[in-house]
Amino acid sequence: MTAIQASWLILAVLAATSAFALGVPLWFSVIAFACAILPPLAGMFMRGSMEPRRIVEIESGLWIALATAAAASTGAGTAAAALFAVAIGVAWRFGDERLTVEIGAFAFLGVVLTLVVSTGGVWLHPHDATIVATAYGMAGLVQVGILATTAGAGRRTLAVAALKPIESSNPDPEITLKLKQAESRLKQATLATEDARIEAAAARERLEARTTFFAQTSHELRTPLNAIVGFAEMMRNEIYGPLPERYQEYAGLIHEGGRNLTLVVDDVLDLARIESGKFDIVPELLSLTDHADDAVRFMSAEADRRNITLESTGPDDVEALADAKAVRQIALNLISNALKFTPSGGRVDVAALEAPGGAVLTVSDTGEGISPKDLEDLSKTFVQGEAGKRHKGGAGLGLSVVRAFADLHGGRLDIESRIGGGTTISVFFPERAETEGTGTGRTRADQGAGKPKDDDPGT
Repeated sequence: MTAIQASWLILAVLAATSAFALGVPLWFSVIAFACAILPPLAGMFMRGSMEPRRIVEIESGLWIALATAAAASTGAGTAAAALFAVAIGVAWRFGDERLTVEIGAFAFLGVVLTLVVSTGGVWLHPHDATIVATAYGMAGLVQVGILATTAGAGRRTLAVAALKPIESSNPDPEITLKLKQAESRLKQATLATEDARIEAAAARERLEARTTFFAQTSHELRTPLNAIVGFAEMMRNEIYGPLPERYQEYAGLIHEGGRNLTLVVDDVLDLARIESGKFDIVPELLSLTDHADDAVRFMSAEADRRNITLESTGPDDVEALADAKAVRQIALNLISNALKFTPSGGRVDVAALEAPGGAVLTVSDTGEGISPKDLEDLSKTFVQGEAGKRHKGGAGLGLSVVRAFADLHGGRLDIESRIGGGTTISVFFPERAETEGTGTGRTRADQGAGKPKDDDPGT
């Protein structure tokens, strides 16, 4: 509570006591006192919860309301009108000229309202009205004098302080500590931002270097792999004469291993380019059924060796708007995974199906299934489920590449599985490829430009 507020509370107590002593009923004296102390109490309780100017504005407004009610109740010509001066004095003491003018204008409106209301007569007893108006009017005049005196002394102090040079300063230790803490946090945030920028730049450089390394390594690996796969196929087909059955089996294993290694090389390169945003897909209207059939034929030898029935099912011709190379990689990865986790005597079905808003490529198997825990992490790079760890095969790339390709097309990867009930993995291709917001790769639709030659696993 400020000294000004305390002075008015004392004056209000004296006014209420005087009114009661001079014959004003106790109930009315209490009501008048409660209304009189409302403005300073409101200002005291609002202190610290809002801006000082707003507090003064509200307090002055309450003074105007009090003055209007008092003058209208006791007569427009009574001493209670002095309370309007208190409202203006509170605003003037704050030192805001514009606020003082505004309060003065509202005080004038209050006087006008008082004159209008008073024309209908005074509802109080004339004796009580005169005493209450006189008591609080005199208290108001004293309060105006206190406001003027303290405001004048304060302004003189400020003027003298402005003329004197600052020889020494004694800042508030708490404020100084808070400023130092804020400065320290700002420095830490600036350093953290700079470190993050440097780290991001270094990460981009490492990603660029990794992508370049994978591209060069892929090219270097494909040349001997093509030779291995080609000669193994010649041996398996007995181009230069018959081979013993055991050697034919060896040739088949070499051929299968070479093709699987080629698929892994393609996956590594494609995933690196997708992560670096340098993989361009070229969506075109293609036969999803034909691509599914080609992948089935490509993996049929491995299915036969594992004694697994691999068939292409579904409608005769389903079309999709997709990138041909990406569709091939998706189909081969899904079939390879299905064969890997399907026991001998099982079955893998590949189907291209029409769906609302696009087309779906599904691969279903009768394998051991995937647990709900493994489903959460299955499409993360280099992460395998428990079944994959038991089989000790693969690099954990297949589904990561499939999901990345699905995202590039604006589609999605869905997995349905239960332990002991097999797995169905579906990739949805929308009618219109949209890659905005995926954060990886780009789409080049309706352009003749293709991808680099070393993206083709046959090179």
